[in-house]
Amino acid sequence: MKSEKRKKANTAIFVLVATIINVVLMLALMILGYVLLARFGDPDNTTAAQIWLVVIFLGSIGISWFVYSRLVKWYMKKVDVDKNFAPLITPRRKKGSNDFGDSPKSE
Repeated sequence: MKSEKRKKANTAIFVLVATIINVVLMLALMILGYVLLARFGDPDNTTAAQIWLVVIFLGSIGISWFVYSRLVKWYMKKVDVDKNFAPLITPRRKKGSNDFGDSPKSE
């Protein structure tokens, strides 16, 4: 029982830390993009600036997601997932089914 609680705690900590890393990475990429836009962009062309803001926003989301997924895959290879983490989603048993997934026969 203690092991199961430990697995759930490890899972919660992993999800929390991974989410924080993902958000911080996304914000850092956004700030970097905005700084580059302010440094090299044309301040008189507001239409282009608006388009670049959207591109920077969407690009930072995409790049941070890509880096996040690579980091998670690397970490999952490094750590024994079944031993240290509880599953996030468990399949629900259907009402009236037995352990084999068959529904009981009605007589």
